[in-house]
Amino acid sequence: MPWKAACASGWHSASEARRRGSVTLCRIPRVPCIPYNPRRVFPAGAFPMRRPLLLSPLFCGLILAHTPAGWAQRDHDQAIELVEVSAQRTRADALLFSESAVTRPTHDAGELLRSVTGMQALRRGGRGFDPIIRGQSQSNLNVVANGAYNFGACPGRMDPPSTYIGVESFDRVAVIKGHRSVIHGPGGSGGTLLFEHERPELGERGVSGSLTTGYTGNSDLLSLSGDVAAGNDRGYLRVFAASKRADDYEDGDGRQVASRFDSDSLGLVAGIELGSRGDLQLSHERSAEEDIAYAGNGMDGVFADSRSTSLRWRQQDLGPLDGLELSVYRSDVEHLMDTYSVRDRSPMPMGMAAPSSSDTWGGRLLASWQRGAVEWQLGADYRVNEQGAILYSDQGKDGIYDALVSRMWPDVRHRHRGVFAELDYAASAVDSLRLGLRWDDHASEARGSALPAGMQGMATPERLYETFYGSAAGQQDDAGLSMVLGWDRQLDSALLFSANLSGTLRMPDSSERWMARQTPMGAWVGNPALEPERHQQIDLRLEGGDAALGWAVSVFADQVDDYIERYREGSADLYRNTDALRHGLELDGHWSLNDALSARAGLSWTRGESDREDLAQIAPLELRLNLDYRRDDWAVGLEWLVADRQTHFNPAVDAEGPTPGFSVLHLYGHYSLATDLTLELGVENLFDRSYAYHVNAGNQDPFEPTALRVNEPGRQAWVRLRYAFGH
Repeated sequence: MPWKAACASGWHSASEARRRGSVTLCRIPRVPCIPYNPRRVFPAGAFPMRRPLLLSPLFCGLILAHTPAGWAQRDHDQAIELVEVSAQRTRADALLFSESAVTRPTHDAGELLRSVTGMQALRRGGRGFDPIIRGQSQSNLNVVANGAYNFGACPGRMDPPSTYIGVESFDRVAVIKGHRSVIHGPGGSGGTLLFEHERPELGERGVSGSLTTGYTGNSDLLSLSGDVAAGNDRGYLRVFAASKRADDYEDGDGRQVASRFDSDSLGLVAGIELGSRGDLQLSHERSAEEDIAYAGNGMDGVFADSRSTSLRWRQQDLGPLDGLELSVYRSDVEHLMDTYSVRDRSPMPMGMAAPSSSDTWGGRLLASWQRGAVEWQLGADYRVNEQGAILYSDQGKDGIYDALVSRMWPDVRHRHRGVFAELDYAASAVDSLRLGLRWDDHASEARGSALPAGMQGMATPERLYETFYGSAAGQQDDAGLSMVLGWDRQLDSALLFSANLSGTLRMPDSSERWMARQTPMGAWVGNPALEPERHQQIDLRLEGGDAALGWAVSVFADQVDDYIERYREGSADLYRNTDALRHGLELDGHWSLNDALSARAGLSWTRGESDREDLAQIAPLELRLNLDYRRDDWAVGLEWLVADRQTHFNPAVDAEGPTPGFSVLHLYGHYSLATDLTLELGVENLFDRSYAYHVNAGNQDPFEPTALRVNEPGRQAWVRLRYAFGH
């Protein structure tokens, strides 16, 4: 892709367009529908009532169908692109391609990312898949959608940030493993996930879009979605919507696994040209979910609502600058979980409920200029995240809260400021270098730590911090330097070597530093005195081959000083600093055996240990093999997934000891019924095996004292019908 075209599609500089390697991994139907329920938590004595949904899937479909023509066109039948950034510079003929798009009916962003070698996702049920990159998860990952950060509102991570992203509508997901750039915000030691909407492609007819409907057996999951774009050379508007409903599924042993959910979302992206060198883009997305059952959590989700808005201005050739970009955003999440509304989890007359919220806003200023072989990117970013969560008792399970049990997140506020500079230098025809530095200043406080909670109001958060750690609850200030040093060398026309060194600072999150939950069953208390994690990483990669036969091998290591470890002491879940090491390797390959037959393979292995014991939630050796056969208007394929037994585990976190290995087979295919009509179908877990991933949400919920692993679905057939129009 020429660099100017790359800039037009959302990449901010020539070197960024050259650097970003692509691994096309998906063909996802366009989707998202429904309204936001604007309410702040949390009335102390009244159940937060839901409003009726303002937009039904049918109404969304009518909106899409009657969008006026005469605007811009985009080819919505294209696959969503998963872009794996593996080097400062990646050759186009070294890319690894996969059609995971049609191999699985994906309905959650975290589940989609399981397709990438070295990535896993924790399953809680049918929603809330929590992504993991090389053994790192949660606040070790930066998740950014159209420039906006979004943090979940549930202390038990029922709603990781990726769950609120309408993955069906995004055109590109960039997966950056490890810390390779300083421009994407603070932290990100495990990696960065960038979800991006592209500018619609203009066409003669002026309007284009798609309608998709699907069904997955076992869980009786029904999905309906629409996506339409229109515009001209001066501006564009794109609207997308989706509705999904699912029941509980059965695992391979015929046991019912709690996984039901109702999910609706609605969004738009609008852009306008500001002369020949500038543009302005506005994006807004809302989602509303309810009746969300979690096998891997002690509570269920009554509702989870989010809205996210971002505005981005870009200008090229501004004085001495090649480019200047300013982006601002705001993301709000409201969440309610309890033990009785979705399912009555206890025969006792008293229920528990926990309303919570998370509000995030911020922005970034980024300037770039290039002179010869040198390109600079300089900028600053600012971010505020406010989170609150309260645990109530409900004696009659009637939605009237009787007592405030714990201020789990006692009005927590995180404020971040950062400045950064990144240099890319083409040292020669075969060598490319990168140097990046950023300085971060972080302030964190629990503004409600002195407020009463518990019996007679005595269990204040600050009293819990003092009891378990001897620590005060004052504002915690942290600052530090992060860096990136990268080198790519083209060894010959078919061989590329890449090396990346980095040092990263990762701040404690709200639960690690400020959690304050105490009940008769036990305590879950954060540690205000925690030090930030300091990651020192090395990543070496060698890739080669051509379009017919390609391969890549990566080895990595991450030494963590002051690693934040969760541990149990008696009946309490607590946090402490220790030291840890993660290391592993990844292998990828693809073979085009002839014009119709191709094969792909991916293998990953990671180990993690602290100076006390094995790290929790580290996946064992995993292998994924695909065989695909394609003709002009149809294709079939199979996927074989194998995982080894995991004997390295942390007994304080990983439930039930070692995890058995497994081997499962999936079948998939598609057929073009007409030019604009495609049928996709498949069978997952063909032999109805009972299995679970070792990285599993059922292992780590302090709300559930008897956690069990969450099994994957048993055999399930799926079908999807897609209609594209206006192309």
